[in-house]
Amino acid sequence: MTTKTTGSAAAAVNKANKAQLQKWLAKMAMQNKASLIFELEVWIRCFDRFFRIRNHPFTEMEMREVVRRDFSEELRIVRSVSLRMSQLCTEIVSLERTDSDYFGSYIENELLHSDGTLRLERKQSWQLTPEDSLSLLIESLADLRPLLESVTQLPFVNFQTFSSVGKLISRELARCHHIEPLLLQKFKPEFDRIEHPEITAIIKGIQHPDLRQLMAQVFLEAFRLLRYLNFIGEDLRADRPLKRSLLIFSLIYSELRSLLDFIDNRLLGSNELEEDKRDIIDGCSYGLRMELDKVFGKELIGFVQLRQAPPIYAKVENSHGLLRNCLQQTIVGIAHAFNLNLTGVSIFPDFSTFHDQSKTLRADLWRLIMHLRYYEANVEQSYNSNLIEELVAFRDGSMKFLMFRDWDPLERMHDEIVASTNDEERRKALHLFATYLETLLGQVNVRAVLTDDPFDYPAVEIQGQTIKAVA
Repeated sequence: MTTKTTGSAAAAVNKANKAQLQKWLAKMAMQNKASLIFELEVWIRCFDRFFRIRNHPFTEMEMREVVRRDFSEELRIVRSVSLRMSQLCTEIVSLERTDSDYFGSYIENELLHSDGTLRLERKQSWQLTPEDSLSLLIESLADLRPLLESVTQLPFVNFQTFSSVGKLISRELARCHHIEPLLLQKFKPEFDRIEHPEITAIIKGIQHPDLRQLMAQVFLEAFRLLRYLNFIGEDLRADRPLKRSLLIFSLIYSELRSLLDFIDNRLLGSNELEEDKRDIIDGCSYGLRMELDKVFGKELIGFVQLRQAPPIYAKVENSHGLLRNCLQQTIVGIAHAFNLNLTGVSIFPDFSTFHDQSKTLRADLWRLIMHLRYYEANVEQSYNSNLIEELVAFRDGSMKFLMFRDWDPLERMHDEIVASTNDEERRKALHLFATYLETLLGQVNVRAVLTDDPFDYPAVEIQGQTIKAVA
């Protein structure tokens, strides 16, 4: 058989598999299983990106020393994710079908055949439907987990072993014939429909077809990234184990970098894009890149080695919040370039909530700072109930709008003020608390939702006096 004939046959098979996959996805959507398939696809993509070392949040030193690094914890996370993938496959494929496949596979491959190669060939050949591929994936993941369990018990797992596990997983996924079409066709109507009429109106309103296509891809990519983040958000809200979010962050890092390169090289390079819109989109792209670098160059550094729940939660919550907010702001900013009347609230209902929360937090931080500075200067008055009432009001009120990582230091400094036994201790505790809050106020002030809402640092009533800010 010639190479040309072989290539034509392969193309025909791929086309048939793609058509079958589309039909199957439509069927699964009718059965309300589209969300399960999307999550499975996300984890498969995560495996592909997680074993590429450039997608890990390493410092420059860690990257240089990667061949000496212990990857035990990374493989423990991979094992945990494999369990979730098996659960998803089982939920997608009916219980009866899964049991039947296992029984048929056992009879055919273990009892009737003794040649391992023949078993492999037959196992691949009977994948007539996507369900067959999912059944094979369940079996492959089940075979993988004991290996991961044994490897992670070793004193040290080097980079070569980590990389080899990634290659093994890649080959097992390649055996599942219907997985590849699922990955090759990235945007699917079952998963990636933009449900915001304001955005679809902007896309349809772009006259030039090439620019319209570029803008559609940017919005589709951005909304898909937000859907990835939703998985992390659900884990945060449900108080589930959070270590597996590292795989989703690695996928987001990879795809967000690709999106930024697409914006910079394709969209901003388009001759059809007007100059004023180009400047706005360029600014959005720059801000998004800075936030991505902040998350991977600072927030997630050392995350994989953490053991205690509070710091794990804090890092995941902060990284999730930063990426979600900057993606939402980017979508709103780019859309606003094409429709000046568009607001963030019309696209993201929580955009308004976050704005209102940020305004409340900023005002309450300022009020507490003014009280702390007043009592620092008049420490003899700080022992009355007024100061304690202000501290408690902030702790029980808007402190929840801060990142989780800031709660512990605030609680600790609050306790130090209450526990102080003389004027010197009290003055020092007040000063440290006020200084810390001023830093937080600066961070809140630069939130994207407050860009068009500057703060005027109002006077505050304390002990019957109107205290103004010192310039």
